[in-house]
Amino acid sequence: MNNVPAPTVRSRSLSVFLAGCLGFVTIATALVAEDYHPEIAPASDEGKLAIQGFKVPDGVEVELFAAEPMLANPVAFCIDEQGRVYVAETFRQSKGVEDNRGHMDWLERDLALTTVEERRKMFEDFLGEEVASYSEEHDRVRLLIDEDADGKADKATVFADGFNDVVEGTGAGVLAWRGDVWYTCIPKLWKLEDTNGDGVADVRETLHDGYGVRVAFRGHDMHGLVLGPDGRLYFSIGDRGYNVMTQEGTQLVRPDTGAVFRCNPDGSELEVFAYGLRNPQELAFDDYGNLFTGDNNSDSGDKARWVHVVEGGDTGWRMYFQYLEDRGPWNRERIWYPYRADEETTAVQPASTIPPVANLGDGPSGLTYYPGVGLPERYDGHFFMADFRGSSGQSGIRSFAVEPKGATFELVDSDWLIQNVLATDVDFGYDGRMYVSDWVDGWNGTGKGRIYKFAWPEHASSEVVEQIGQRMAAGFDDLGVEQLFKLLFHADRRVRLEAQFALVRKESVGTFGAAVNATDAVDDSRLAELGRIHSVWGLGQLARSSGVVSVEAARSLVTLLNDDSAEIRAQAAGCLGEVLANDEWLLTAAIDTLTELVVEGSPREQYFAAVALGKAGDTEAIEPLLGLLAANNDADPVLRHAASLALARIGDRDALLEAADDPSRSVRLGVVLAMRQLRMPEIAMFLQDGDAAIVEEAARAIHDLPIEEALPELAGMIEQPGMSDLLTRRVLNANFRLGGAEGAEAVATVAADDRQPEHLRVEAVTELLNWAEPPVLDRVTNEYRPIGKRSADEAREAVRGVLASVLSGSDKLRAEGIKLASTYGITEVGPELRRLVEADDNPGPVRAEALAALGALGDDQLSQIVQTSLEDEHAAVRIEARRLLAKEDPQAGVTALQQALSEGTTDERQAAIDTLAALDHEAASGVLLDWMDRLLAGDVPAAIQLDLLEAARQQESEPFEKRLSSFAASRDTSTPVSAYSECLEGGDAERGQAIFFGNAAASCRRCHKVQGSGGDVGPNLSAIGKEKEARYLLESIVDPSAKIAKGFETAVFLLDSGRVVTGIVRGEDDENYRLVSGTGEVLLVPKDEVDDRAVGKSGMPADLVKQLSRRDIRDLVAYLSTLKTPDTTSGAHGEGGEHGE
Repeated sequence: MNNVPAPTVRSRSLSVFLAGCLGFVTIATALVAEDYHPEIAPASDEGKLAIQGFKVPDGVEVELFAAEPMLANPVAFCIDEQGRVYVAETFRQSKGVEDNRGHMDWLERDLALTTVEERRKMFEDFLGEEVASYSEEHDRVRLLIDEDADGKADKATVFADGFNDVVEGTGAGVLAWRGDVWYTCIPKLWKLEDTNGDGVADVRETLHDGYGVRVAFRGHDMHGLVLGPDGRLYFSIGDRGYNVMTQEGTQLVRPDTGAVFRCNPDGSELEVFAYGLRNPQELAFDDYGNLFTGDNNSDSGDKARWVHVVEGGDTGWRMYFQYLEDRGPWNRERIWYPYRADEETTAVQPASTIPPVANLGDGPSGLTYYPGVGLPERYDGHFFMADFRGSSGQSGIRSFAVEPKGATFELVDSDWLIQNVLATDVDFGYDGRMYVSDWVDGWNGTGKGRIYKFAWPEHASSEVVEQIGQRMAAGFDDLGVEQLFKLLFHADRRVRLEAQFALVRKESVGTFGAAVNATDAVDDSRLAELGRIHSVWGLGQLARSSGVVSVEAARSLVTLLNDDSAEIRAQAAGCLGEVLANDEWLLTAAIDTLTELVVEGSPREQYFAAVALGKAGDTEAIEPLLGLLAANNDADPVLRHAASLALARIGDRDALLEAADDPSRSVRLGVVLAMRQLRMPEIAMFLQDGDAAIVEEAARAIHDLPIEEALPELAGMIEQPGMSDLLTRRVLNANFRLGGAEGAEAVATVAADDRQPEHLRVEAVTELLNWAEPPVLDRVTNEYRPIGKRSADEAREAVRGVLASVLSGSDKLRAEGIKLASTYGITEVGPELRRLVEADDNPGPVRAEALAALGALGDDQLSQIVQTSLEDEHAAVRIEARRLLAKEDPQAGVTALQQALSEGTTDERQAAIDTLAALDHEAASGVLLDWMDRLLAGDVPAAIQLDLLEAARQQESEPFEKRLSSFAASRDTSTPVSAYSECLEGGDAERGQAIFFGNAAASCRRCHKVQGSGGDVGPNLSAIGKEKEARYLLESIVDPSAKIAKGFETAVFLLDSGRVVTGIVRGEDDENYRLVSGTGEVLLVPKDEVDDRAVGKSGMPADLVKQLSRRDIRDLVAYLSTLKTPDTTSGAHGEGGEHGE
């Protein structure tokens, strides 16, 4: 392990303590681990050559600002006022920053974690001494400087290093402002400073600690640092969760979801702004202070989300959904769909969540908003988002805008801006250019990295751009208030913000007052409005300060509630909400006007006024808030959220109870949401509401939060007719969790009810099967919620009473019912089980299950039935008969198994090997040894080689070890395919399909589509089995970059003439390569003119093979081989990868 110099790291609380005791704090200067030298690719022309493959708008000029070895593996970057570029680099991917998909053995433990220290302990418990390897690689911040002002970086320093603790990483967010640098690197938010100007931080301070409670997926990290218009830091975390103590002593805890936070620049007054996100990589404010993020999808047919981040909003994702094959409520209840996207969404989407504005992108990564200068006018008001999809040919920068829709927005003008670059982040410099970081290839980092500049020459070279660069570099504190007044109306938002912040530092309430009243300060009406808005924000900042200036600013805001502009009134209300609760005079002066805005204002005014009234906590606001719910009539989910959140913040429980019988459905629903926020047990009264959606919303709150006191009332709904799927699941689970004979009887009622759909009856049977030893993961949400063991006797009589009904159900239900009989030892169903076995028209698997149950029950006719079944027409029945025979009479069983090995079907042969491996009998070992000798002689069918090798490894005896060693020495391992040759044949296609669509480790459907289901990042595999043989399919899994599918291979050709041609390879023949260039042009490249060729890696994770067993791989190959029908679906949605997977 590297010897890293240990700097003095101070948290705010520690520094305050030391200052009080000693009068000073010493900060060490050794912040860079000088002995750490990660593997970084050498300098080359690759970065410059790659430009020719980019697809950009006409006239755009592209320059390489910096490339390896000046930087590598860039996750995010920022640009300071001097034009210096800070880059968050990672070298810890799969080398300390792990992913549950590669460690499924610790998944259950991970889902139980609630603190970062518990995660550290988990690593130590699972890895032992090997945990030290998790500290060998670092994440760090790199500083790039263009000293000679030629537009290219010529100096690089490691600004801060040593981020290599076992629980650290990924360092995924960086923000530089006024000499300070903030860095988000799980588990901490850091503040770094270079006090001597040598390009190396010599001070670092821990502002908070406790982010990243769980492992989850790689890339679900801390990121998104941005300075808000209120002067506060905003940042995000993915669904690795958090458990953070604020500097004021408040514990913020949500270990199961992602969130957006905000705090002052010194880390004080930290709060959760919004939550329920999966992986919000970056954040961006628009010109009006609205906050947005792109949130990644869960690889299950869902789409990435463009989210309007509203205060206190829950967008619905929980980390434990990820490990349900169908993602549970996330997909079943269509949480990721836009509001009222269709009839089904309207029927099932929870009202407690904020739906996305739209579904956008495949792997949302970097995000920025156009500052207003440097691009053509058509990009005014546009966002730019890096869409990371694992390979450059599928990735790039998207451009889009939003337009108001009630209190929220709708997406418009969405299209690609830049393509064919594996972008992780995007931002604007003060030189009028767009900067983009390039990960280069794959998922884990290749030791390469680039930053490119994109310029629209006519606009980037303007005089105003030059003036912006000069002013930002010089700063704003030397300017007088008159100059700053003018800059509030500047065309560039960054200049407006800096002018605002400078006036705040000068405490110039009067200047803000003058500016906000200067409705015609500039000819451009939009800039005039924006300057006024910045003045409101400045007053809001001052109102949150202290002393006389705070009072003056707040009173100015009260006056602005009556402004002629609806936008100014809305912004003033939003700012006042931050301070109303602290000033009785202020509340008295503002409440009537705020109430009027709630009743009569535009949706935007209503939103901000409702939030403000909630924060004020005055009960006089309850009636207008209830009125807002009624008037909204659930048309606008953001208004509904604002009103219900405000009611919860006011917290008048009696008033909520009084409103519970309001005739308006929308009011009652809003009351349910408020009660949910307050976790009121009285919410159970809504289980009897006449509106099904209200009943379901109450049930969600009681079950999912949970509200334990109300759980019995939810369980009591078991016999209520006409319940929806989502409600029945929760009612069932409430009974399962409460337990007891009464609960078991309730669950059994559903199992026996032939009016219920099959899947719910099967769910009820499954709960009965698990009654004595309930799983620790919740059956609806998958949350870690252990119940503890209990007596099977609680459920035995309930099972006995419904078993006949279950056994008369569908084949699937019957199979589960047979397990019930076996589990509870209900011998009186023996005759029925025998009839099931003997009925030739029953499916083979059902008959085999019945036979197994007879064995478990010790049926008195078992021997006779087994003998008959050995000759059955169904292989599944014969397989089970041999297993039972081997258990009852090992010698006879071995003889039967030996015969099956020689003469049986592939399934029988595989099962025979498994049964022999489990027998502790000399004859069984002899048969396996004989077959191992055949394997060494090359005389074993490919379809059973894997089974035989695994059986031999189970024996752990010298004869087997000797033969395994001989096999390993003799087999061809020259290629990954030959090293996995036993996976070519013998797989189970049905299991392979389950792996493709449901296995969290494989996540195949994240990038590939089959018959309309899956993602568009990689090739459509609907007909892959017709087009490719098994060896190709195996190679694509174990060595994905060996042969990249046509249309997904990016290549750079150096011709003997010196010309460079770049594009996506679409095909080739004996004479030419056929490419599609970045501009969409089809090019033919003569093979005899190619001097050199570089090919990008596959977008498939290179370590996929490590996350699957050999049986999984074999099954996956078998499933892919069955896919032989071209995809004829249209409009089927897909999903993509996200940066860091």
